[in-house]
Amino acid sequence: MTCALALVASMLVAAAPAERVVALVPLGKVDPALLKVAVEAIEAKVACKVRVESERELPKAAWYAPRKRWRAEKLLEALGQDPPQGTWKVVGFTAAEISTTKGSIADWRVGGQGEVGGRACVVSSWINERHAKTKADLHRRIADLVVHEVGHTLGAAHCESKGCVMRDAEGRLLETQDASTGQFCDACRKKVGEATLRR
Repeated sequence: MTCALALVASMLVAAAPAERVVALVPLGKVDPALLKVAVEAIEAKVACKVRVESERELPKAAWYAPRKRWRAEKLLEALGQDPPQGTWKVVGFTAAEISTTKGSIADWRVGGQGEVGGRACVVSSWINERHAKTKADLHRRIADLVVHEVGHTLGAAHCESKGCVMRDAEGRLLETQDASTGQFCDACRKKVGEATLRR
């Protein structure tokens, strides 16, 4: 009987799904308080464990000299080429100004960028750190931004629903963050999958 119980127990352990680990990678010097906000925001919304990695230098290949800022897609590329081992998703976090191409605009400043349905996203605190009037505002906006970009990696594209954390800022990042509930709307929850999100 004891052997049978041990066998069943070992089978259950083997069948248990591995914990999803999200790597939070500081790119350059980042305020530890903002990393803590990011960890708490992700773990509050997504069924996962966030692991803060060692700081990495911003890759030289991502530097965009004409505007003196860093290209988001190049940061994603660097994270994809060297992801932390044993991780499900990777979130690069930087205090540096970042940009990407948006439509006909070759260099558009952004708060973050994520691969829809992919593995990696990158978040920049640059805009929010310069425009938040209080620490509470800064932390709330960073939490919203991080969840938004992680949401892209979970398969959610931009959403038109008012208040949804996945709403496209369309150049009005601060206004969009301030109008956000910080939650995924019902449609976005379905896209992401209920099993992936905290209830």
